[in-house]
Amino acid sequence: MLLEVCANAYESARNAEKAGAHRIELCSELSLGGVTPSHGLIAQVKEHLTIETFILIRPRSGRFRYTTYEFETMKRDVKFCKSMGCSG
Repeated sequence: MLLEVCANAYESARNAEKAGAHRIELCSELSLGGVTPSHGLIAQVKEHLTIETFILIRPRSGRFRYTTYEFETMKRDVKFCKSMGCSG
């Protein structure tokens, strides 16, 4: 069985890795349903941990009807995550 842990901070991601999780889903603002974490957090996790890392791509909380500008933001976030070597 594959164990994925939702992590919203570097410490959470590190603890998941130490506890034996197979991968993490990195996000921010879990109380809002999760949004895309900062580029700084993504970089820190990718530079210091070896756990497979998936990133939640969601520009804001609320409904899933996005504007053209929000889609552009999401595309940029996906490109950044790919450049950092994120798994998904």
